[in-house]
Amino acid sequence: MDSTSFKLTSSQLHFFSQGQSAARWAGIVAKYQPLFTAHPAKKWLLAESDSFVFSALFYALLASGKSVVLPQNTQPEHIKQVKETVGASVGPAGISPTYQSDLDFCPSSEITLTIQLDSKVYFYTSGSTGVPKIIVKPFKLLQKEVDALEAKFSEQVTGTVFVSTVPHQHIYGLLYKILWPMNKGHQFVPQGFEYPEQMANQIAKDDCISTTIISSPAQLQRMIADNPLLAVKDKVTNIFSSGGPLDAQKNLGLQDVLQCTLIEVFGSTETGGIGWRCRKSIQDEDWHIFNEVNISYQQNSDLLAISSSYIDEPFFNADDRVEIIDANRFRVLGRADSVVKIEEKRVSLDEVQARLKQHPFVDDAFVVVVGSERRKLAALIVLNDEGLKTRKGAKKIELDRLFKGFLSNWYEAILLPKKYRYPVELPYNARGKLSRREAESYFE
Repeated sequence: MDSTSFKLTSSQLHFFSQGQSAARWAGIVAKYQPLFTAHPAKKWLLAESDSFVFSALFYALLASGKSVVLPQNTQPEHIKQVKETVGASVGPAGISPTYQSDLDFCPSSEITLTIQLDSKVYFYTSGSTGVPKIIVKPFKLLQKEVDALEAKFSEQVTGTVFVSTVPHQHIYGLLYKILWPMNKGHQFVPQGFEYPEQMANQIAKDDCISTTIISSPAQLQRMIADNPLLAVKDKVTNIFSSGGPLDAQKNLGLQDVLQCTLIEVFGSTETGGIGWRCRKSIQDEDWHIFNEVNISYQQNSDLLAISSSYIDEPFFNADDRVEIIDANRFRVLGRADSVVKIEEKRVSLDEVQARLKQHPFVDDAFVVVVGSERRKLAALIVLNDEGLKTRKGAKKIELDRLFKGFLSNWYEAILLPKKYRYPVELPYNARGKLSRREAESYFE
């Protein structure tokens, strides 16, 4: 890679899935790149669900000098909003990446693409609020992060096949599922797996010795009670998880039963990767800082400030409260917006959630603030097997009182959650992040 461009040759791609070859990938690029180049539109909305086709169109657009706009999802109203907000083209049929009318492309001989490093990728992110926000990333920042991942983890992932359960239109999926294996020549299955059973079946039937799984806390936590990967555990070498913290006990439990390395990644669309950790014990809370990332405190606070090669700004002020241990390690104390006032008394929603998760009946929990005139806490609690057994023999109000009594060991009455709901699972989105807005809707 020179100072202005990046080159990708189709012969360096190692697709590990039947019917998906480098020659077919090159055929898609060969068909669409001239059409994109000739079209006057500068921004293109890429709403392709097939990750193999997506990767070809993504690189073809960038190599054509276009900007790529990645929507959060393919729902009609969201696509309409994205087009209007960014001014992205979806083009006529036969040119638009949103059309799938002709996917039987003729295989092509080797093709080399040159991508300018200032080419832009538009991401949509909403965090916990549900309000879409546009984040623009030059390709050079994405490639720098790929270089950092390879430098840090190449020894662990070399020789493995990348398999993913996360979507490619968000930065974590794009980086770990698509760009890292493609740009660094690792074998990968471009198909995304919505359910772990599908992934386990693919791993079992593919002739792969070792896999690196790209997943999220929401998906991994579901595997504790019913883990289809046990049938192929001899092929599971690494698991990467991002989107939020993975419960410590579940983390260690997965590493133990699968005999694999589980690496959590901390970051955001705005910042890219900030840190990583591989837990060895419940007390192991430290995050290790990625190369070319420096962290500090924002002025007069414990909020995180970041300077990094993966962002354009000199500094980025995050909403995370941290404890900086030394130049290479830090701990996350919670979100700044998790500290709320209830009748003039401060309480951390993250801390209340953590307390609830300590209860022997609780598998997962999420605490929100409800009410406009009189604010109060409300808790979503996912019960484990013991909790479900107890619920069968008790009224809901009795279960509510049980958790109020448990939390009263730490909090005075005014700060105890006043409402409780017991869903089968928490409202995680496709990226493994909890939707605060959806959680609040349980109490409307």
